[in-house]
Formats: sequence, C-alpha cells, structure tokens
Amino acid sequence: MGWGPVLGVMTKFSWACLFAIFLELLAVAQSPLPTGAIQGSVRDSTGAVIVGARVTATQQDSGAVRMAESDETGQFRFGSLAIGKYSLRLEQQGFTTVLVKPFLVSVGQTVVQNIVMKPAEVVTSLDVQEQPEALETSATTSSVALGYDRIEETPAQNRNYLNFVLVAPAVVPSSGSNSQRSAAGVRNATNDSGFSFGGLRGRNNSLSIDGVDNRDETTGGNRVAVGLEMVQEFRVSGTAVGAEFGGAAGGLVNMVTRSGTNTWHGDWTFFTQNELFNARNPEALSPARPRFRRYQPGTSINGPIRKDRTFFSTAFEQEWESSQEWSETPEDLLDSINAALLQPKYSGSATRSVERGLFPAGSAQSEFSFKANHQVGTAHSLSARYAFSHSRISHDVQGVDNFADRSARGSSLTTDHSWVAGWIYVPTPHFVSDLRVQIARRTVDLSPNAQGAMLEIPGVLTLGQSFRLDSARTEDHYEAAEGVNFTAGSHQLSLGSSFHGVRLSSRLANRFGGILVFPTLGDFLRGTPDVFIQAFGDPRTHLTTIPLGFWLQDRWQPHPGLTLEAGLRYDKQLLPAGFSTSNRNLAPRLGMAWRPRNNAPWVLRAGAGLFFDRYPLAFLNDAVQKNGLQGFEQYLAGEGAAQAFGLSRGGSLAAPIPGVSPSIYRPDSDFPTTYSLKFTAGVERSLGQDTTLTAEFSRVRGFHLPRVRNLTGSLPALYQLEQTSRSEYNGASVSLNRRMSKELSFLVAYNGGRSWDDASDFDEQPLDPFNMRKDWAHSRQHQAHRLAASALLELPVEEWRGAPPWLRDALEHVTLAPILTLGSGRPINALDSTDIFRTGAYPISARPFELARNPFFSRSTATLDSR
Repeated sequence: MGWGPVLGVMTKFSWACLFAIFLELLAVAQSPLPTGAIQGSVRDSTGAVIVGARVTATQQDSGAVRMAESDETGQFRFGSLAIGKYSLRLEQQGFTTVLVKPFLVSVGQTVVQNIVMKPAEVVTSLDVQEQPEALETSATTSSVALGYDRIEETPAQNRNYLNFVLVAPAVVPSSGSNSQRSAAGVRNATNDSGFSFGGLRGRNNSLSIDGVDNRDETTGGNRVAVGLEMVQEFRVSGTAVGAEFGGAAGGLVNMVTRSGTNTWHGDWTFFTQNELFNARNPEALSPARPRFRRYQPGTSINGPIRKDRTFFSTAFEQEWESSQEWSETPEDLLDSINAALLQPKYSGSATRSVERGLFPAGSAQSEFSFKANHQVGTAHSLSARYAFSHSRISHDVQGVDNFADRSARGSSLTTDHSWVAGWIYVPTPHFVSDLRVQIARRTVDLSPNAQGAMLEIPGVLTLGQSFRLDSARTEDHYEAAEGVNFTAGSHQLSLGSSFHGVRLSSRLANRFGGILVFPTLGDFLRGTPDVFIQAFGDPRTHLTTIPLGFWLQDRWQPHPGLTLEAGLRYDKQLLPAGFSTSNRNLAPRLGMAWRPRNNAPWVLRAGAGLFFDRYPLAFLNDAVQKNGLQGFEQYLAGEGAAQAFGLSRGGSLAAPIPGVSPSIYRPDSDFPTTYSLKFTAGVERSLGQDTTLTAEFSRVRGFHLPRVRNLTGSLPALYQLEQTSRSEYNGASVSLNRRMSKELSFLVAYNGGRSWDDASDFDEQPLDPFNMRKDWAHSRQHQAHRLAASALLELPVEEWRGAPPWLRDALEHVTLAPILTLGSGRPINALDSTDIFRTGAYPISARPFELARNPFFSRSTATLDSR
C-alpha cells in the first residue's frame, strides 16, 4: 500500500525528522522507561553520614554490575536498571562490609535502601541484611506492578497480559469494548484499549512495551501482541505525575519483555478451553450449550549466549479457536422479517433472509518474540527485540450496538511487526543516557459477512453489511526517544525528548454501503425507512501525524523521608493539512511523598498535573475523506428516505441522487489538544514486611475531548470535528497488596467513584447541537463500585507431615489462582428509534420524553475465574 501523504504533511515530516536528529543531543521518552532504580543512604550506628562508601549492585540473573559511591550527604543512586533481582554490597574502610540479600526492582519503581554500617571492631564478619520492605517510600503516586508468578500462574482469557490490568486499583472496563478476548486480533470495529482511568475514554491511555509506544494510532487500542511467556512485568497507574509520562490523558500500562539470564530456562505449555467447563453465554438462548474449543500450545526458551555478557529470550504461541455465536433475530419476528425480505421492494438487498440461532465462528492467531541483550563492560547495555503477531477472526467481529443478525457481523485480519532497539550508557554513577528506537507496521482488514446496505430496526434487529466493517488500513510507526538522567547531591535531574512519526494509508469505507433506519417493525415490513445515509466518492486516504514531546524534571530529597517532584512537559502533534495545530500544550507536574519518621509504617502522597493526549486518526479521517471534494454523504429523512429506498430497493445506490445536497465533514478552525487535569492524594501503610494497604483519592477532569457536531442543526448537515467535549471524575480506591512470601501473594482492589461527561466517544453526537449542556450526565465509563480480588497460593505440602506420601507427591507444585470481580451496573442510554429532531446524528442521539442522557443502569455483575 503506497504512502501518498499530502505535500504539506510531507514538508512537516521532513523538517520534523531533521529536528528529531538534533533532539538526540538532548534527552527521555514519550513512553515511560522500562527500567527501575535503587537509591539510598549510608550511615553509621550514630546516624552520621558515611562519605565515599563503595556500593556495588549486582543483577542476580545476568551478573551485570553497577558501582557507585555515597556522596557528601551519604546518598547513592543507581538509575535505569534493568528490572529483576539485585543484591547490594557496601564497603568502607573501618566498617564491616554489608551484603543486602537479593530484592526485586520492578518496572518504574525506585527501591529505597537505607544502610547502617557497623564499625569493623564490633562485627568481624559480613553483615547480611534482609530485602527492603514493600512500602514504596519515594513514589509520589500509587501504582501496582504485576509480573512473574502473578501473571504466569493466574487465569487469563487467551493468555493476554492486558486482562490483568483490570485487577489493578482505580481502573474499570471501558464501555462497549470487546478487545480482551483476543490478544492479537480485532473483534470490534472500534476497539479501544479495553479499560478506563479517571472517567476518561479507553482511547486516552498510554500503552508501551520496552519503553516505546504500542498504541494503535487509529483507534487507541493495543498493537503488537506479546505472548505471556515473554512478559516479565508491567506497571499500571492511573495517576502517575512524572513529566516523562506524555501522549495520553488517561492511565498508563508499561510492560517489559523478558530478558535472557545466565541460567538456561525453557517451557512448553498447552492450554485448552472447552464449553463444558465454561459458564454459559447469557446472550445465547439456545437449548444446547454453544460450542467453544480453544487450543493454545506455546514454547519459550532463554539463556546465555556468552555468560555475564550476551543473552537471548524467545517465545512462540499459537492459538486455534472454534466456537458458535448467536444470531439475535427475535424468534417471534423471524418469519415476518424473512417474508418481507423476499418481496420485490427488497430486491436490491444482498441479505435475503435472517437467522436465529447458533452459527459457526472461529479464530487463529500467532505470536512470536525474540529479544537479545548485550553488556559491554559496565558502561554500555544494548538490547534489540522483534515481535510479530498475526490474527484471523472469522464471522464474529462486532460492528453495531444493536441486536445483530449474523449478516451484520464480519471478519478481521490483523498483522503486526515491531522492531525495537535500545542503548543505555552509564559513564559515571551520576549520569545515565537511554536511547530507544522503534520501527513498526500494523495492518488491519475488516470484511463484512454481507454486502450492500445495512438495514436497522433500532431495539429490534440490524441486518446486512455493518457500516463500519468494510475497511483496510496500514499504520507505519517511526519512533526515537533519547533521555539523560543525572544526580547532583539530593537532586535527581532529567530532561528528554521524543519523536514519533505515524503514516496511515487506509480505505475506511464507513457508510459507503448505505444505511436505512426503520423506526418500527411495521415500517420495515412496509418498506418505509425514516432515515437514509450513504457516502459517495473515494474512500482511500493517506494521513501523516507526528507527535513530539519534550520534558524536564527534578526529584529533590531535602531530607530523608521527603521527596518533592517538579516537572514541565511540552507536547505537540503535527497534523495533516487542513487541521490547525495547537501550541498551548505546556504541562506542569508536581508530586510529593512524605514519610514522617525514618521507620514510620506509612507514607503520605499527593500529586497534580496536566496531561496532553493525541488525536485518534479514525476521528480525523472523516474530514479528509468526506470534505466535499474527495467524498461526501447524502442524508435523507422522512419522505426523502422513502424515495431513496424506492430507488435502492433495500440495497446500495450506485450513484448519488440528483438534486440532493451533500453532507460534508470539516475540522474546527480551533482544534486544541485533548488534555486532563489530575489531582491525587493518598496514604500507604505497611502491614508487615510484605503487605501494604493503600488508599487514594483522585479528581480527574478531561477537556477538549473529540466529538462531531452538526453546525446547521438540520439537513443537509455540516459536520464539524471539534474538541469541545469534557468529562469529570471523583473517586477513591483502596487496595491491599501482598508480594509473594511464604507461598502466598494477593491483590484486593476496591474502586468507588462517579464519572460524568457530555460525550463518551468521538462519534456520539449531541441531542441538541446548539446546547450541549443537555448531554451532561453519567458517562458510559461510569461504574460506581468495583471490587477485584486476585490471589496466588502455592500449597504448602511440605508442612502436611500427617498426610499420606502419595497425597503430598500429588499436590506438590500445585498452585491455586482465583480472580473474583464484582461490579455495579453501568449506564444505559434511552434513545429514540430514529432521528426525530432531524439533526443528522448517526448513531442516533435523539432521546424521547425529554429524558436525560444515560438515565438507566444495567444489572450488577459477578465473575469468578480460577485455575
């Protein structure tokens, strides 16, 4: 597929490339780095600081060594450490050598170690100290790291690590998304990330792998899929305020792939699911249990190429799924609808009958990853990773928010490639440089189960070609991010920049097949639609966008136990010709963590900041594709729709109707960037060495969220793409987290809050285009209460001395891993069955009886997954 970008955008692209090369002299990434840090202090038994103590950090798996010395304040720090277990060794003349047992450094975590060295004449042997407490005393906002046994042993639908995001605090499933059933595939035409933070949309989140962006620029979903055996760890946060976090107004998910070690390790896995062991799908009303068979073999291996220097890790997983899905035609209406479709007035429809019952569906997907790491002395760390995923989903891609006949669904074909390289340079203990680059390609093809026009009876049935399921697109990503961090006394300074060029070549033929809306079943049987919509022209588009990011930050510890964080970030996104670019994107960030006393069991935290987002390309595409020159829509209502039906006979028109004025799309001349304003405050308390209890309050306000609005308020429509929607969230989360100790770990997270907005996605048009305040109501992302509890228990059979030997042998290495989720109901909108106010809104936004938006709620839900 050719590039074909417009000349104006190519000029921007060329200048931006040159500018990005210059920025390599600066410093960190738009995506959060996939590393951790260790910092601490060295004192003697009287509390006096020890200057010049030699501190050696050794990674247990690879043997990599980093060295530092305590400064004049007794402080030391190791930044940009590869995640994993580390031991510390501290040496100073006149003092006993201290050895700290191996402890885990997680992604995005700063582990604090305050060391007390004893005089050599008091202790003549090694002073061995235990691993640090679980309390994170320097983090200015709360987050949770998930990895290792927590994700390897606990249940995950089709072994997708993103399923585990929903066990974290302060997150809810995004409304309408069906993305988590398939790791590599697309099961919903408008897939987003699958989760919502702070009441914002599922398209507003940051998804990164190994420090580079992994967000689908068209829809906001995930790109390349990585098998679970290749996932080392990931961190989830909805309120992080560090200036390095940019390009997303919502939360962040930062995943790190597994690296090889000095020890050879390999796995062969086989997972299967069968309908006999699954809960029934409540939407499938057949007497027989729907078929569901999934087979998922996989293998992985990692180890040394050269001990202590060069390592590799690779994994491959394959999945086959054979299932039955449910065609939702109402049983008592089946005969009458089919009889109508056979009449001459529907002779143009490609769908000549509908079905009720089960129909076959299936999928196949592959995931492959290879990663290599090389250590050059103690100063240089090199890494390279290639990831590939491929998915084919047959006949069950969702395209409409209505009861759907089999004909209204479709298939998808998705392929992702991602090449990533990194170089960490540590010339001195006080200076770290981190460079990362990525080249990636994503292709997504959607094909409908039927051709021709889509026929919709709202609240009853949709049949025919779904208006969103005829598309093909290719995204190419070019990303570079360079960062430096350096320590000066009690200050940790960092500054950075990033460049991310995205080219989209697409054929998003939304509405080109035609849409006919029948307000009632009687209207359908008579062949009298109330709304007709069809797009005409060339659906092919070529877009280029370039997000740029710059930031600087200072983390200051004026005295032990107090961390102050202040940063400033600037984001700018270059857009295709015709779109204005906002320059008012300066984002200050502030954070604080305070431990009142050195050994106090609790930490107080607070943070605030602005967070600028990016524009989803699916939103921008209409203004390029249907601008009145390349293409347009014809929208007819009432008698006009009935006349169009008479010409099409239920099918697609080959040419526009003469004399009908076009409806077109254009961008607002003022096109500010989406951003959120976040404030968070909380407390974390230690409950022993391995368990913490965290409570956090968050207030998040979203501004300039994208939406479409008809400027004329009537027909023909002039649809304006604008950044005028807003959202607001107030909520609190409480979590109880125990790291693995004595064969047990668990995470229990409760979230309670309220989310409001005036549009929950960019295609949700207002009831009244001239008074959008009427739409301010509960957001579709709202969930008042949610509880997620996950645990991992390794049966302590060695303590069952009274049990028979055969029983102990049988239960050895047996692990129990349940996940329980309870959630209150989600908002449901009350919509009319047609565009009664003739505002040109589709999907329909008209509400009857002057009802507020989203006035009703679904039932509460409870799910239990166990393994």
